[in-house]
Amino acid sequence: MNKLEAIKELKKHDHCFITPLGVKKFTEPFGFQGSTYLATDNRSEFKGLDLGSDRKEGDKARGQEAHIVAQQIADKLGVEYRQMLGIGSALRECCSAIEEHLTKT
Repeated sequence: MNKLEAIKELKKHDHCFITPLGVKKFTEPFGFQGSTYLATDNRSEFKGLDLGSDRKEGDKARGQEAHIVAQQIADKLGVEYRQMLGIGSALRECCSAIEEHLTKT
């Protein structure tokens, strides 16, 4: 997967929690390994994290939120992006800025 393909694919992962393997898939084309953390499923909380139908509240999983992966890539490239409050908007804005950067260079 090349850089542009990685960003276009990442942009589709709106509100997603990505596994460590997925984080590697998206950041490896850019020459680094993105960070992950141990998250807890807290789906009953307002704006809580749902780790999926195969898990229950309180379960833990290592990974990273898609918008954070995009921000890590942008930061690595030195790409400026507009800060957004919503994570879906943050992902789209960040990926769009990276796409623009990649197609101009």
